[in-house]
Amino acid sequence: MAGVEEPTQLSVVTYDGAKTAFLESISPRFGSRLGGETVTFRGTGFSTSSASYTIMIDGVSCVASFASSTTVQCVLGRRDELVPSSLSIYIEGKGFMALDEKTFMYVYKWSEGEDTWGGEMAPMDGETIVIPEGFNLLVDIDTGPKLVAVYVAGGLIFPSDTDPLHQRTFDAHYIFVDGGIMEVGTEEFPYTSKITITMHSTISDPYIPIYGNKCIGLRFGTLDMHGLPKEPTWTSMEETVERGAESLRLATAVNW
Repeated sequence: MAGVEEPTQLSVVTYDGAKTAFLESISPRFGSRLGGETVTFRGTGFSTSSASYTIMIDGVSCVASFASSTTVQCVLGRRDELVPSSLSIYIEGKGFMALDEKTFMYVYKWSEGEDTWGGEMAPMDGETIVIPEGFNLLVDIDTGPKLVAVYVAGGLIFPSDTDPLHQRTFDAHYIFVDGGIMEVGTEEFPYTSKITITMHSTISDPYIPIYGNKCIGLRFGTLDMHGLPKEPTWTSMEETVERGAESLRLATAVNW
């Protein structure tokens, strides 16, 4: 047919997974948007030359400081723009690393005061917090104010403490996640310490249409709440057991 070009035969391309670098873990998962922290990426097929890496997190360069065949470390730069979380790791001679949907989050730490709150004081009782898209608020304080509302278009993240008995509390009348994320542990990274989230309201307080009051509302967003698994959650005994007994016979059915 006139005007239609004939197809051109290209050389054969062979895909070899062994030549691709794969990311298996990121530690830590969060870092201050002020920069200066070291992030460690672990996996397989890495380059041993730190100079061969171009690591970009949210469009900010993270300069590689150490590299081995299974590990690369980089130092975070400062992040000033509110942009969605993104990660790319390019290795010269190997191409882009396969990330397996893993990512790193720049966060605004509640405890960093004016640097987080736009030059203002941290929120107090009776105030409302608006978390815009691209802003990930890390609640790294033990006890906060009793807030009226928390509107989440970005991220509201509660990190675990290294002490399993550590207690964190958070109080509000309303939390509304609108296209953002609220994370109190994930399935892969469960919350390993203790936390109490208390929603306050009375029957006479205003209602959010559809959602009500004294609520955590979710609209086109993600709500993750995962603690450490406990198995079985409960069971029943078939006979009375005396204190100090070394063994007992459980009922046939174990309840999970």
